[in-house]
Amino acid sequence: RRSVAVFGSLFNNIYVLRSNSAGQVISQVKVPLSYAPKSKYLERIRQNPDLDEDTTVALKLPRMSFEMTNMSYDPERKVAPTRKLRKTGVDVDGGNRRYVYAGVPYNLDFSLYIMAKYNEDAVKLLEQILPFFNPEFTSTVRLIDGLEPMDIPLILNDVSFEDLYEGDFEERRSVLYTLNFTMKGW
Repeated sequence: RRSVAVFGSLFNNIYVLRSNSAGQVISQVKVPLSYAPKSKYLERIRQNPDLDEDTTVALKLPRMSFEMTNMSYDPERKVAPTRKLRKTGVDVDGGNRRYVYAGVPYNLDFSLYIMAKYNEDAVKLLEQILPFFNPEFTSTVRLIDGLEPMDIPLILNDVSFEDLYEGDFEERRSVLYTLNFTMKGW
């Protein structure tokens, strides 16, 4: 649960700035982020292609979503099962343990989807994400209360692009970027 929350929090508060021909910012749009598969949003777009004109709809572009796609054991990072991690600030008289055993290493695969009507908006979002991954970004996380924070690497594996435009001129165009990540979790 905390690993999913850590991943999602990395992509909060991302904005798209739209400028006029003079370079002045005319609007600033905060891009919503949610935990959902891309198929849910693509189907919603296909059902109502005029989402920009409909003010009652809850889905507007650009938007981002993410999902955990895989979880696999990582034998390369295995530690001895009897290795103990010491807790800090523990009430020994209250029956709490002073230690916990070391975690089991798992690779958590995530996909982040960037959906936009215009490619320029999608690229502006990519420009705010990609520079932080070389291809790895390390986040310090407190996975268990009472334990020291741990460094959790997040690796950007690849970026793919789809231009979802089929049919006649009246159908809505959608640009979709998929960023695939691996989190070295415990």
